Amino acid sequence: MWNNPILSLVVLAPLARIGRGALVGITYLGALGTLVGSATRSVFRPSGQCPAFVPATTRQAATLLAMGLPLVGLVHVGLGSFLSMQAYFGGTFVDGTGAVVGVGLIRNAAPLMAGMTLAVLIAARTVWELRGRPRSGLDAEPGWAVDRDPAPGRPAGADPAPEPARLAAVRIAAALVVGPVLALWGILVGTVVGWQVGKMMLGVSTHAFFFMLTEMIWLRDVVGLVIKGLAFALFAALFACHEGLRGSAHPDPDSVPSAACRAASLASVAILVFNSGWFLLVYHAGPAFGPTLLAPPAP
Repeated sequence: MWNNPILSLVVLAPLARIGRGALVGITYLGALGTLVGSATRSVFRPSGQCPAFVPATTRQAATLLAMGLPLVGLVHVGLGSFLSMQAYFGGTFVDGTGAVVGVGLIRNAAPLMAGMTLAVLIAARTVWELRGRPRSGLDAEPGWAVDRDPAPGRPAGADPAPEPARLAAVRIAAALVVGPVLALWGILVGTVVGWQVGKMMLGVSTHAFFFMLTEMIWLRDVVGLVIKGLAFALFAALFACHEGLRGSAHPDPDSVPSAACRAASLASVAILVFNSGWFLLVYHAGPAFGPTLLAPPAP
């Protein structure tokens, strides 16, 4: 029966594709887990000679901040003005413009958009570094040259390239520092823009704007901002490091665009899944939105 070509085409071929896809997905997730473990180990027990962890992480974080602050700021100029105008056109929420803008940014929009921006930024930078450049000299002090200034205790001419796990650890740690900072920056920019739009175009006073904002913030909103900022940054760096370290250790610039696109796309999917899960588990586990401007439903 199984030798029937029609049966094989209709039944077995789709099942085979599903099985192969499942195996590829499980293998990929296993590789991500292994990378997390090896990167953590490399922080405390590095293998061989490698640049100091804290200075290398600081340089990576500084670069990500220099690139991320203007991008996230521009995104949240649009978000802040949109949320403020949405309160106006919604009609019901004019007096709650501050809550619509500020709480909306804190609860969902700012960490989500900052995380997505960071996912693209880290993928473009990290995959190019790890796939498109020689690993010798990565994360070294500025001015350090291969074969001229060997690492301390390492003979001249020896290969000074850090182990892959250490390269990943530096970039993951830098992302964890930058993620919550960019989310908070997005909230500040979006809130200020929304406040000014509400004040100048909608006639909402400064006191009313910030009073309603503070009235509707829950502790879980602040906790969620930190947790999501860290989680989204972890996803962004983890997928980018995995894609950057896959394959040969030799530079392969031709593979960078597809690998960077794959890293950014997979990280974005993970961010969306986590964001939806957080909303369902944290907010739908109790009263959905905390204080509200709307009157309670009639009994």
